[in-house]
Amino acid sequence: MGRNHLYIDKAFFYRLLLYITLLASYLNSYSQSHPLPVLPDTSKLGLYTSRTMNLLHFSSPDKKNEVRILVYGQSISEQEWWLEVRRTVQERFPNAHLIMENKAIGGFSTQYLFKTVEMDVSSFYPDLVLLHIYGNSKDYESVLNTIRSRTASEVAIMTDHYIGENKWSDTMCYHILPALAEKYKCDIVNIRDPWKAYLKDNNLEPAALLKDGIHLNDFGNFLMAELVKPLFYYKSSIADDPFGLLKCYTLGSDIDFHSNTLSMHLEGNRADLVYIPLLSRSSDSMRIMLDDRPPSSFQGCYYLTRPYCDRDKAWPWELPAMIRVNHTAPWTAEEWTCVFTRAVPPYLTVRFRVSGSVTGKDGSGCVNRDFISRSGRVIIQKGDAEDGGDWHLNRSYRVLKTTVKRGDWFKWKTFAIGTDVFAPDSDSNNGREKRAILFQGVPNTGHNLKIVAIGKNVPSITMIRIYRPYWNR
Repeated sequence: MGRNHLYIDKAFFYRLLLYITLLASYLNSYSQSHPLPVLPDTSKLGLYTSRTMNLLHFSSPDKKNEVRILVYGQSISEQEWWLEVRRTVQERFPNAHLIMENKAIGGFSTQYLFKTVEMDVSSFYPDLVLLHIYGNSKDYESVLNTIRSRTASEVAIMTDHYIGENKWSDTMCYHILPALAEKYKCDIVNIRDPWKAYLKDNNLEPAALLKDGIHLNDFGNFLMAELVKPLFYYKSSIADDPFGLLKCYTLGSDIDFHSNTLSMHLEGNRADLVYIPLLSRSSDSMRIMLDDRPPSSFQGCYYLTRPYCDRDKAWPWELPAMIRVNHTAPWTAEEWTCVFTRAVPPYLTVRFRVSGSVTGKDGSGCVNRDFISRSGRVIIQKGDAEDGGDWHLNRSYRVLKTTVKRGDWFKWKTFAIGTDVFAPDSDSNNGREKRAILFQGVPNTGHNLKIVAIGKNVPSITMIRIYRPYWNR
């Protein structure tokens, strides 16, 4: 039996070794199947993304910094190049706890994304946003304004790849985007110039890197990844956090409990509690107060999810719904349902009713009229997205022939990020530090924070991190 067990282990080992060899061969061929580009001067690249690079670089086996990176934009951002970039970041910084996601929405230029950025980016609160969008400069600035005022995220703006002569792309890449990048202190990842040079150096036409005149084929995905990768190098010559996006307060030196209360002044819109759970027994709770109010009373802490249903359809093209919800009455944590009561192509006069799991029945409406629910917790601007409205029904039908019918429904949730009473998890991390968000999304101003221990068995707090967005301080 022991010999059979040994045989199985060896067989498994050799299969694993073969898999690793094949994977290494694939990754090697990926980087060598096409000529590598000659990169332009990248010495100043990273000037405005240095906090993220420091988090990556100074991660260690004992201190795995969580680093959140979000790829955002439209169909070009959705493509496979970002997976190779993610693999490279993981390889260069193996000790970082990397959370890299892609929330790009195909077909959504700036005039649509400025309505979804709060839902997608602000709630995720990344350390870095990789951003590429087509569209007008006014709505592009609105996207940047939301990111830089609602989060402490750094931003790297990618210019357009080259598909042929285009005056608008040239104007955006060489004039408008650099001006916006300087205003909002974002890095510019120059894609357009080295793309042109690559085509010239290798005697290629633009179509050689494209599959339909604009979207990237495998060759184009390869080049895009290679042009983005230089962003992810640590440079000791660049200040690690020039705009004070994150400030850490260490317990015992910067802050401390007096009796059972820790009090501190802060400047920013988010606070994280770093602590070590008790090893031998469960921890008591702590009450959190911000400006003598519970964090849940701040409406900026509330966000909404993307619409969803149980039919495995992806919003917004396969699951037509709204792309933005506003409100005048305070949100609360609840699940919302919208049911179509009349739906006839081309879906310009669809009727619907809305209800909330807490609010209850909240009114009926038609997509060609502004909708304000009875509670004021659901406000949807009339019209389809292409006409400036908040619905994405007619556009889904025209582009993909997506249909909806009477009785179809979708849901979304409103939820708060933060806690009024912090109850630490039991220790399952071998005494290592854990992190909890105390609040996120409050006004980006000065605040007074109080943490009141309820009981004696509180976890060992090591640090409080305060995030302060760059814009609208």
